[in-house]
Amino acid sequence: MAKKSTPVKEKFTITRQMLSMYNEIISQLPYVKGLIEIDVTDGRRIIKAYQEKTGERVSFTCWIMKCISEAIMENKIVHAYRIKKREIIIPQEVNFGIMIERETAVGMKVPYMAVIKQIETKSVLEITTEIRKLQVEIIAEKDQLMGDQGFVRKLQMFLFSILPAFIGRPIFKKVSTNKKFVTENSGTVGMTSLGMFGKEVSGCAIHFPTRTVDFALGGIKEKPCIVDGKIVPRDILNLTIYIDHNIVDGAPAARFTARVVELIQSAFGLDELKK
Repeated sequence: MAKKSTPVKEKFTITRQMLSMYNEIISQLPYVKGLIEIDVTDGRRIIKAYQEKTGERVSFTCWIMKCISEAIMENKIVHAYRIKKREIIIPQEVNFGIMIERETAVGMKVPYMAVIKQIETKSVLEITTEIRKLQVEIIAEKDQLMGDQGFVRKLQMFLFSILPAFIGRPIFKKVSTNKKFVTENSGTVGMTSLGMFGKEVSGCAIHFPTRTVDFALGGIKEKPCIVDGKIVPRDILNLTIYIDHNIVDGAPAARFTARVVELIQSAFGLDELKK
């Protein structure tokens, strides 16, 4: 008879406690979800050709971010947020928040919210360079929720650690659902990229959105499509779009989604890679 193993007990950190409560709260927000498929064949071909020519890796995710930022600049209402009963704020620039992995000093990988400010003014290569730089910087595990906010975030974490749940939860809920606070600290638009699921696996990513408009990159799979009357293999991306229905109506949301698809399928923002 095999010897019974003893489960290992580890500490559930303050950071994980905060994330757990945060996810419970935002999972109840009124979002419209769209699961769409987009042909990314042309864009991937251009990126691959550039990498083969120069040896420089270009982020596919950064290209998608660039396309989304352009669509938002043309439809700014989709990243507006409410501050009072009768007022909303419509940002005039796109600050893009994306979850990346960073390593701690002990080699543990932790999620981190990187915010690329004024992304509409930057090229795909510039966005790639900015994110790559953040990915290689060492971070303390407790700082994954702090970003560049320093003292304010440290104070929040301290209060969370000492307050009982029945007091801390209502306060945490008020902060977590404050779109002004969320937007200022994690961008006017956000995206989670779960990477490729494998050549033969395709699927949509479902996560917890926090801003008025959020995205999740799923898998890419080669599928037969009709192009110029012929059936040809194309690379199809699964993209999930979340839009806060309290701010954006169905028609503007549909137009925005259509524009995102159009920009991606036309390989927008990749002209610099063709030179």
